[in-house]
Formats: sequence, C-alpha cells, structure tokens
Amino acid sequence: MASTDQAKPPYPTRPDGRPAIVHVVHSLDGGGTERTLVSLLHAFDHSMFRHRVITLRAAGPLTVRLPDDVACRAIDARGKSRWSGLAMARILREDRAGLIHARNTGCWADALMAACLTRRSRLVLGFHGLETDGGFTGRQRRLARWAVRMDARFASVSEAGIKQLQNQARIHRNRIDLLPNGIDLRRFGAVDETVRKRQRYRNGFDDSAFVVGIVGTLTPVKRHATLIEAVANAAATLPGMRLLIVGDGPLRESLARQTRDAGIADHVHFTGWREDVPGLLACLDAYVCSSASEGMNNALLEAMSVGLPIIATDVGDNAVVARDGKESCIVKPGSAAPIS
Repeated sequence: MASTDQAKPPYPTRPDGRPAIVHVVHSLDGGGTERTLVSLLHAFDHSMFRHRVITLRAAGPLTVRLPDDVACRAIDARGKSRWSGLAMARILREDRAGLIHARNTGCWADALMAACLTRRSRLVLGFHGLETDGGFTGRQRRLARWAVRMDARFASVSEAGIKQLQNQARIHRNRIDLLPNGIDLRRFGAVDETVRKRQRYRNGFDDSAFVVGIVGTLTPVKRHATLIEAVANAAATLPGMRLLIVGDGPLRESLARQTRDAGIADHVHFTGWREDVPGLLACLDAYVCSSASEGMNNALLEAMSVGLPIIATDVGDNAVVARDGKESCIVKPGSAAPIS
C-alpha cells in the first residue's frame, strides 16, 4: 500500500483541484516586469492552475488589467517592513499556494520567509536584472544561499542574468531556468506611414522633429540623466531633436530640473505612465536604452517589434537581441558622447 505522503499531489490544491500559483511583485505600478506579468496571466490556461498576485507595496494601477479570476492582495508595507513575510505567509496558507514565484531580488527575502513558514509551497526566485550596476550585494548572495538550502529554483529572463547568478551568487547552472521575455505581436507590430503620421500629430510632433524615446521606470539604473545630457549635446546642432520619456518614478522632478538647467525643457517630453505605449513608439524615429544594468529589456523588444532603429548600452542581453551594426548601435554604458 502506498504511504500517505506518496499519495499526496505534488502541490497543495484548492477545493476545485487546481493548485494555486502566487506571483510576488513589489507593486503593479507599470514597469516592464509588471506589464509582462499581466500579459502572461492573460495567456495562461486557468483551467490547470489558479493564479494569485501579492504586492509588497500598494497594488498599483495595473491591477485593473488583471484577468477577472486573478485576485491581487496588497500587503501595503512601508519601507523595509519586518512583517511582510509573515503577512505573505498568512495569504499563502489561505490560498493553499503550491508555488511562489518571487519576481526579482527585491521580493526574495519576504518570499523566502513566507516559504519557510508555510513549508509546502515550492519556491522560484526570478531574476530580471539588478537595480544597480554594482553586482549582487552581500545580502542578495546570502538570500541566494538560503534559497539553495530550501531547494528553490531560480529563473532568469536573460543569458546575462544566468551568468550573474552563477558567477556572483554561486548558483549552479542546473538550478537555473531561462525564461526569456517576449512580446505580444497583436499589440506591437510594424507601423505604416499613415499610422506614424497620425500618432505624431496626436502627440504634438511635426514632420521636422527627430524624435528619440525611452520607456521605463524613472530610477537611477535606467540612466535617464545620461540620455538627457546626450540630447542637450545634440540639440545644439540638431534643433529638431526631441526626447520622449515614457514612464514615471522617483527621479521625475530631478530629471525635469536637469532639462530646465540645460535649456532643453522644450525638447524633452515627460508622459508619465501611459497605456498606449504602441502608439507612442509609433511617434519615434529611434529608440534608446541608456541603462547601466539590464536583464532582457522589455521596452527594447517592443521598440524592435515596431521596426525602430536602436541605440542601446552594452548591458544584459541588449547586444544579443539587438545585434550591433544590424538592428542596433551598441554603445558603452555611462557616456553621453556615443548616443549624441
């Protein structure tokens, strides 16, 4: 006779028989990781698994775009909360979570604590890229070692991320899965000239403007300040140069101040978070990724899918997905001169 343990399903299940998968993110504010998660939740077969989202901070505006049967639970922690992991564990028990997918390093600690407290939930630590260009911190390496002891798996969106996990966090390759980002070509595709002219008119760009753009959270690692410096250099000889910055974040005011100090406030347009990213990309003549650190940049993939020329820093998998001299011009990170 089989033992009780052997007869158990591989994951804890809900009364309807579906295991619950819980996706952990900081918030659903609108960054690339979060937008990709929402798209995936719409693409998954929900007859097999029940999906839930936990946000460590406030839920965020993308919550309204979740599928109807995907609940979002916001822990709404302030700062570095010691109780987020405990709160997450209570939610996991209620949902009888079979799998926890913590999406990027900022969620690792709380997910690890919650997994320790629930015990039956399997754990995947996702790696989408670092928020700084200095490599894994000592704390992040310790969390990775803790995860290995708990038999967790790691998922990287890029080949560069796999190398970082191996070389810096000392994670064995057989514990890491590659889950590259992808683009929904029903939303992002080649743009004809009629659509391009209509979108430029709607967003205030005439035919004489040369518009470059970037989509991403306004945080230090994206190096918007370097891009603004490059546009300031170029504007002296290219008065039609315009920069479209799509996204929001903690650096919004300081970046706006930089444009005013450089005398190019009229050349730089801040849109905040927008739902119509395909339409905004249709306005552009070129796309720029100025980041100091990346995994596989979602916005760069989207820009490529609409056929834009690319200027990108040589970080993460940028040079893998956008080959230098073919789809892109790959430049050294940190310098405004090559971009301008």
